[in-house]
Amino acid sequence: MTENKKTLNKGLDALLGQQNQNQRTVKEINIDKIKAGRFQPRSNFDSEKLQELTNSIKNQGVLSPILVRELGLNEFEVIAGERRLRASKMADLKTIPCLVDQKQDQDALVSALIENLQREDLNPLEEAKGLDRLKREFGLTQDEVATSTGKARSTIANSLRILSLPNLVLEMLAKGLIEKGHAKLLASMSHQEAEKIAKKITKDSLSIKELSYLISNNTKNKTTKIKTKNTDLLNIEKEMSESFGHKIEIETKNKKSGKVSISYNTLDELDNIILKIKNK
Repeated sequence: MTENKKTLNKGLDALLGQQNQNQRTVKEINIDKIKAGRFQPRSNFDSEKLQELTNSIKNQGVLSPILVRELGLNEFEVIAGERRLRASKMADLKTIPCLVDQKQDQDALVSALIENLQREDLNPLEEAKGLDRLKREFGLTQDEVATSTGKARSTIANSLRILSLPNLVLEMLAKGLIEKGHAKLLASMSHQEAEKIAKKITKDSLSIKELSYLISNNTKNKTTKIKTKNTDLLNIEKEMSESFGHKIEIETKNKKSGKVSISYNTLDELDNIILKIKNK
Protein backbone atom coordinates (compact mmCIF):
# COMPACT_ATOMS: atom_id res chain seq x y z
CA MET A 1 0.00 0.00 0.00
CA THR A 2 1.37 3.41 -0.94
CA GLU A 3 1.88 6.15 1.61
CA ASN A 4 -0.93 8.21 0.00
CA LYS A 5 -3.43 5.39 0.35
CA LYS A 6 -2.33 4.79 3.93
CA THR A 7 -3.01 8.44 4.69
CA LEU A 8 -6.49 8.29 3.12
CA ASN A 9 -7.34 5.19 5.11
CA LYS A 10 -6.60 7.10 8.31
CA GLY A 11 -9.53 9.42 7.59
CA LEU A 12 -12.73 9.99 9.50
CA ASP A 13 -13.43 6.30 10.09
CA ALA A 14 -10.17 5.99 12.04
CA LEU A 15 -11.15 9.02 14.13
CA LEU A 16 -14.43 7.28 14.91
CA GLY A 17 -12.61 4.16 16.04
CA GLN A 18 -14.16 2.23 13.14
CA GLN A 19 -12.39 0.51 10.28
CA ASN A 20 -14.51 0.75 7.15
CA GLN A 21 -13.24 -1.79 4.67
CA ASN A 22 -15.14 -0.28 1.71
CA GLN A 23 -12.86 0.95 -1.05
CA ARG A 24 -12.81 4.72 -1.37
CA THR A 25 -11.54 6.52 -4.41
CA VAL A 26 -10.56 10.10 -5.13
CA LYS A 27 -11.92 11.60 -8.32
CA GLU A 28 -12.85 14.95 -9.83
CA ILE A 29 -16.60 15.56 -9.66
CA ASN A 30 -18.64 18.28 -11.30
CA ILE A 31 -19.52 20.81 -8.58
CA ASP A 32 -23.10 21.09 -9.90
CA LYS A 33 -23.60 17.42 -9.06
CA ILE A 34 -22.77 17.90 -5.38
CA LYS A 35 -25.45 18.88 -2.85
CA ALA A 36 -24.83 20.67 0.43
CA GLY A 37 -24.66 18.33 3.41
CA ARG A 38 -27.95 17.74 5.20
CA PHE A 39 -25.96 16.77 8.27
CA GLN A 40 -23.67 19.79 8.36
CA PRO A 41 -23.63 20.81 12.05
CA ARG A 42 -22.14 24.24 11.40
CA SER A 43 -24.68 27.03 10.77
CA ASN A 44 -22.26 29.97 10.72
CA PHE A 45 -19.74 30.38 7.90
CA ASP A 46 -17.46 33.37 8.45
CA SER A 47 -17.65 35.40 5.22
CA GLU A 48 -14.16 36.90 5.61
CA LYS A 49 -12.49 33.52 6.18
CA LEU A 50 -14.53 32.02 3.33
CA GLN A 51 -13.23 34.74 1.00
CA GLU A 52 -9.66 34.03 2.14
CA LEU A 53 -10.16 30.36 1.31
CA THR A 54 -11.62 31.32 -2.07
CA ASN A 55 -8.54 33.40 -2.88
CA SER A 56 -6.30 30.53 -1.83
CA ILE A 57 -8.19 28.08 -4.05
CA LYS A 58 -7.95 30.48 -7.00
CA ASN A 59 -4.17 30.53 -6.58
CA GLN A 60 -3.40 26.99 -5.43
CA GLY A 61 -6.47 24.92 -6.23
CA VAL A 62 -8.16 22.51 -3.79
CA LEU A 63 -5.24 20.76 -2.09
CA SER A 64 -7.30 18.39 0.08
CA PRO A 65 -10.26 16.44 -1.36
CA ILE A 66 -13.67 16.81 0.24
CA LEU A 67 -15.58 13.77 1.52
CA VAL A 68 -18.85 12.99 -0.26
CA ARG A 69 -21.27 10.11 -0.43
CA GLU A 70 -23.08 8.89 -3.53
CA LEU A 71 -26.85 9.42 -3.47
CA GLY A 72 -27.59 8.17 -6.95
CA LEU A 73 -26.28 8.25 -10.51
CA ASN A 74 -24.02 11.32 -10.76
CA GLU A 75 -25.55 12.73 -7.56
CA PHE A 76 -23.48 13.32 -4.44
CA GLU A 77 -23.78 14.91 -0.97
CA VAL A 78 -21.05 16.57 1.09
CA ILE A 79 -20.13 14.84 4.33
CA ALA A 80 -17.02 16.86 5.17
CA GLY A 81 -15.54 19.88 3.43
CA GLU A 82 -18.50 22.15 2.81
CA ARG A 83 -16.36 25.29 3.22
CA ARG A 84 -14.06 24.08 0.45
CA LEU A 85 -17.09 23.35 -1.73
CA ARG A 86 -18.55 26.82 -1.17
CA ALA A 87 -15.21 28.50 -1.75
CA SER A 88 -14.69 26.46 -4.94
CA LYS A 89 -18.05 27.66 -6.26
CA MET A 90 -17.06 31.25 -5.44
CA ALA A 91 -13.78 30.65 -7.29
CA ASP A 92 -15.81 29.52 -10.34
CA LEU A 93 -14.30 26.02 -10.39
CA LYS A 94 -16.17 23.45 -12.46
CA THR A 95 -14.93 20.36 -10.64
CA ILE A 96 -13.51 19.52 -7.22
CA PRO A 97 -11.47 16.52 -5.99
CA CYS A 98 -13.68 14.24 -3.88
CA LEU A 99 -13.16 11.21 -1.71
CA VAL A 100 -16.26 9.13 -2.48
CA ASP A 101 -17.60 6.89 0.26
CA GLN A 102 -20.74 4.92 1.01
CA LYS A 103 -22.27 6.06 4.29
CA GLN A 104 -25.65 5.81 5.94
CA ASP A 105 -27.35 8.87 7.45
CA GLN A 106 -26.02 8.27 10.97
CA ASP A 107 -22.47 7.73 9.72
CA ALA A 108 -22.73 10.88 7.61
CA LEU A 109 -23.78 13.01 10.59
CA VAL A 110 -21.07 11.54 12.83
CA SER A 111 -18.42 12.12 10.17
CA ALA A 112 -19.54 15.72 9.62
CA LEU A 113 -19.39 16.33 13.37
CA ILE A 114 -15.98 14.74 13.74
CA GLU A 115 -14.52 16.62 10.78
CA ASN A 116 -15.58 19.96 12.23
CA LEU A 117 -14.71 19.12 15.84
CA GLN A 118 -11.25 17.89 14.91
CA ARG A 119 -10.56 21.20 13.15
CA GLU A 120 -12.31 23.18 15.94
CA ASP A 121 -14.59 24.84 13.40
CA LEU A 122 -17.78 24.55 15.44
CA ASN A 123 -18.77 27.02 18.12
CA PRO A 124 -20.01 25.39 21.38
CA LEU A 125 -23.69 25.87 20.47
CA GLU A 126 -23.29 24.24 17.05
CA GLU A 127 -21.43 21.37 18.69
CA ALA A 128 -24.18 20.88 21.27
CA LYS A 129 -26.93 20.99 18.62
CA GLY A 130 -25.04 18.51 16.45
CA LEU A 131 -24.63 16.07 19.34
CA ASP A 132 -28.29 16.52 20.31
CA ARG A 133 -29.36 15.84 16.74
CA LEU A 134 -27.27 12.68 16.67
CA LYS A 135 -28.90 11.59 19.94
CA ARG A 136 -32.49 12.40 18.95
CA GLU A 137 -32.67 11.47 15.27
CA PHE A 138 -31.02 8.08 15.71
CA GLY A 139 -32.26 7.27 19.22
CA LEU A 140 -28.78 7.02 20.73
CA THR A 141 -27.94 7.15 24.43
CA GLN A 142 -25.30 9.55 25.71
CA ASP A 143 -22.92 6.59 26.03
CA GLU A 144 -23.49 5.67 22.38
CA VAL A 145 -22.95 9.27 21.28
CA ALA A 146 -19.72 9.31 23.28
CA THR A 147 -18.55 6.09 21.63
CA SER A 148 -19.45 7.34 18.13
CA THR A 149 -17.64 10.64 18.49
CA GLY A 150 -14.73 9.43 20.59
CA LYS A 151 -15.53 11.90 23.36
CA ALA A 152 -15.93 11.27 27.10
CA ARG A 153 -19.52 10.81 28.30
CA SER A 154 -19.09 13.72 30.71
CA THR A 155 -18.14 15.95 27.76
CA ILE A 156 -21.30 14.91 25.90
CA ALA A 157 -23.45 15.51 29.00
CA ASN A 158 -21.98 18.98 29.57
CA SER A 159 -22.50 19.96 25.92
CA LEU A 160 -26.13 18.83 25.95
CA ARG A 161 -26.79 20.69 29.22
CA ILE A 162 -25.88 23.93 27.46
CA LEU A 163 -29.05 23.62 25.36
CA SER A 164 -31.15 24.15 28.51
CA LEU A 165 -29.94 27.76 28.75
CA PRO A 166 -32.31 30.61 27.78
CA ASN A 167 -32.13 31.88 24.18
CA LEU A 168 -30.43 35.14 25.16
CA VAL A 169 -27.50 33.25 26.71
CA LEU A 170 -27.32 30.81 23.77
CA GLU A 171 -27.07 33.75 21.37
CA MET A 172 -24.23 35.22 23.45
CA LEU A 173 -22.47 31.86 23.35
CA ALA A 174 -22.85 31.55 19.58
CA LYS A 175 -21.43 35.05 19.09
CA GLY A 176 -18.46 34.29 21.31
CA LEU A 177 -19.45 36.84 23.97
CA ILE A 178 -19.22 34.10 26.59
CA GLU A 179 -17.20 30.86 26.53
CA LYS A 180 -18.26 27.23 26.82
CA GLY A 181 -16.89 27.13 30.38
CA HIS A 182 -19.12 30.08 31.31
CA ALA A 183 -22.13 28.33 29.76
CA LYS A 184 -21.51 25.13 31.73
CA LEU A 185 -21.62 27.11 35.00
CA LEU A 186 -24.68 29.13 33.93
CA ALA A 187 -26.60 25.95 33.04
CA SER A 188 -27.02 25.15 36.75
CA MET A 189 -28.91 28.43 37.36
CA SER A 190 -32.49 29.53 36.75
CA HIS A 191 -33.13 31.24 33.40
CA GLN A 192 -33.51 34.65 35.03
CA GLU A 193 -30.31 34.31 37.03
CA ALA A 194 -28.39 32.88 34.05
CA GLU A 195 -29.33 35.88 31.89
CA LYS A 196 -28.37 38.30 34.65
CA ILE A 197 -24.97 36.69 35.24
CA ALA A 198 -24.28 36.33 31.51
CA LYS A 199 -24.71 40.08 31.08
CA LYS A 200 -22.37 40.63 34.02
CA ILE A 201 -19.77 38.36 32.38
CA THR A 202 -19.68 40.52 29.25
CA LYS A 203 -19.91 43.80 31.13
CA ASP A 204 -17.11 43.01 33.60
CA SER A 205 -15.13 40.65 31.31
CA LEU A 206 -15.31 37.89 33.91
CA SER A 207 -13.06 34.89 33.29
CA ILE A 208 -14.37 31.36 33.90
CA LYS A 209 -12.31 31.21 37.09
CA GLU A 210 -13.75 34.52 38.31
CA LEU A 211 -17.28 33.34 37.55
CA SER A 212 -16.68 30.10 39.43
CA TYR A 213 -15.40 32.10 42.42
CA LEU A 214 -18.42 34.41 42.26
CA ILE A 215 -20.85 31.49 42.28
CA SER A 216 -18.95 29.77 45.09
CA ASN A 217 -18.93 32.98 47.13
CA ASN A 218 -22.68 33.50 46.67
CA THR A 219 -23.32 29.92 47.78
CA LYS A 220 -21.21 30.44 50.91
CA ASN A 221 -23.11 33.64 51.73
CA LYS A 222 -26.44 31.82 51.47
CA THR A 223 -25.15 29.00 53.67
CA THR A 224 -23.90 31.49 56.25
CA LYS A 225 -27.31 33.15 56.40
CA ILE A 226 -28.98 29.79 57.02
CA LYS A 227 -26.49 28.94 59.76
CA THR A 228 -27.02 32.35 61.40
CA LYS A 229 -30.77 31.84 61.35
CA ASN A 230 -30.44 28.44 62.97
CA THR A 231 -28.11 29.76 65.65
CA ASP A 232 -30.14 32.86 66.52
CA LEU A 233 -33.70 31.59 66.24
CA LEU A 234 -33.58 27.86 66.96
CA ASN A 235 -34.30 28.21 70.69
CA ILE A 236 -37.13 30.70 70.09
CA GLU A 237 -38.70 28.45 67.46
CA LYS A 238 -38.45 25.49 69.84
CA GLU A 239 -40.11 27.38 72.74
CA MET A 240 -42.94 28.67 70.52
CA SER A 241 -43.53 25.24 68.98
CA GLU A 242 -43.77 23.56 72.38
CA SER A 243 -46.07 26.25 73.71
CA PHE A 244 -48.38 26.26 70.67
CA GLY A 245 -48.34 22.51 70.07
CA HIS A 246 -47.33 22.73 66.40
CA LYS A 247 -44.02 23.29 64.61
CA ILE A 248 -43.28 26.99 64.16
CA GLU A 249 -40.53 28.44 61.94
CA ILE A 250 -39.33 32.04 61.72
CA GLU A 251 -37.81 33.43 58.51
CA THR A 252 -36.19 36.86 58.63
CA LYS A 253 -35.96 39.01 55.48
CA ASN A 254 -34.14 41.86 57.23
CA LYS A 255 -33.84 43.36 60.71
CA LYS A 256 -37.43 44.66 60.68
CA SER A 257 -39.44 42.11 58.69
CA GLY A 258 -39.93 38.40 58.09
CA LYS A 259 -42.59 35.74 58.47
CA VAL A 260 -43.73 33.08 60.94
CA SER A 261 -44.86 29.71 59.56
CA ILE A 262 -46.97 27.10 61.34
CA SER A 263 -46.80 23.56 59.93
CA TYR A 264 -49.61 20.98 59.90
CA ASN A 265 -49.91 17.46 58.47
CA THR A 266 -53.68 16.85 58.45
CA LEU A 267 -56.86 18.90 58.05
CA ASP A 268 -57.71 18.17 61.68
CA GLU A 269 -54.43 19.81 62.73
CA LEU A 270 -55.27 22.82 60.55
CA ASP A 271 -58.70 23.16 62.20
CA ASN A 272 -57.00 22.95 65.60
CA ILE A 273 -54.51 25.70 64.63
CA ILE A 274 -57.32 27.97 63.42
CA LEU A 275 -59.27 27.47 66.65
CA LYS A 276 -56.21 28.27 68.76
CA ILE A 277 -55.53 31.48 66.84
CA LYS A 278 -59.17 32.57 67.09
CA ASN A 279 -59.25 31.93 70.83
CA LYS A 280 -56.04 33.84 71.53
